Amino acid sequence: MSAAHPQAQVSTLRATIQRTILVRRISLGMFCAVAALVVLTSDISPLDPLFAVPFSWLVLTVPFAWLIRRQPSVRGLHMIHTGFLVFEVLLIALLVHLLGGVEWLGAVFYLYTVIYANFFLPKTLGYMITGLAVGSYTGIALAEYAGLIPHNPLFPTDEPLHRYLPYVVATIAVGAVGLYAALAFTVRAFAAMYERQQVELLRREQGLRRLSSRLLSAQEEERRRIAGKLHDELGQVLAAARWALAAEDAQEASALLGQAVEGTRSLARDLRPPLLDELGLGPALSHLLERFQASSEIRMETDIPHGKLPEPAQTAAFRVIQEALENVRRHAHARTLHVEVRREGDMVTGCVSDDGVGFSMQTTTEGLGIPGMREWVSLAGGELTVSSAPGRGTEVSFSIPL
Repeated sequence: MSAAHPQAQVSTLRATIQRTILVRRISLGMFCAVAALVVLTSDISPLDPLFAVPFSWLVLTVPFAWLIRRQPSVRGLHMIHTGFLVFEVLLIALLVHLLGGVEWLGAVFYLYTVIYANFFLPKTLGYMITGLAVGSYTGIALAEYAGLIPHNPLFPTDEPLHRYLPYVVATIAVGAVGLYAALAFTVRAFAAMYERQQVELLRREQGLRRLSSRLLSAQEEERRRIAGKLHDELGQVLAAARWALAAEDAQEASALLGQAVEGTRSLARDLRPPLLDELGLGPALSHLLERFQASSEIRMETDIPHGKLPEPAQTAAFRVIQEALENVRRHAHARTLHVEVRREGDMVTGCVSDDGVGFSMQTTTEGLGIPGMREWVSLAGGELTVSSAPGRGTEVSFSIPL
């Protein structure tokens, strides 16, 4: 199961495992209800494994769910899930032994564990759980056959089993209605997960196609802008300098060549600020914000770190803030702008917020700016959030792992 970046993958995998927890709880709840029915229609004690073990299994999902909610990585989620499945196999082995071993429906009880393991875990872990299930059932069967462990008949009676009502009810309820109903629910749950993933994949593909089209347009527009600057500004200055040199006006030629050099540097800074590579994110952002302040009347509040950050984190953070500032310049009509970037452990977080006109998140179509920011942050393995409302300004926040 893949996602755009690690944090999105963790969220997707966690949500999927949480859905399997729900499936387990419903399936085990059905078994517990059926077992309770058998207990009520026979002389079997509520402490009998027919009821007690499935109920214990159901209770086991509570700490499992708690641990899953707190795992911050894909590896951690897989390890917790594997640990639960190992515990599950051992619990099922106890259940099978207490419910008659090979005498009844023992091998069937491993079905869901094997399905879950091979559907959600990496291949090696899935095969490991499958092997553990096969080995535990085989071990119980052979140990009972060899007399190493006692056999525990579930239905001790002198009557033929097909004439013994508790056995008939248990076989129908657990083996047919309970098992097949739980299996049908599980398969439908997996089908729904697959359908959601397909819809999400289609949505992402459509988004990428739209973004690709916009990027091509933006690339062409950027080429047009650079060509215009080279022709109208740099080209004209160099032509004037040539005329000045032809007229032997060295002072005028020197001034014009100075303008050409400064224009070239300005164009280079627009394309890729040298400060970002030489001194890091802090100085590059400070220079960017100084230029923004000089060209606008917006009051600014800034909190910017010093020094360099690892690539591509600092490039992604710079581009997001650069694009957010451009959006503020073009659309926000803001009076105040707040820019904050912090390094917190192994993450860099940032926020650009304004008190401008804002926009409706539900009805406004995203242009190139916001999808472009998302792509920058996604490529660096982070997450970006945009929140806005008409009349309440806009906030762009991001977190990127270092």
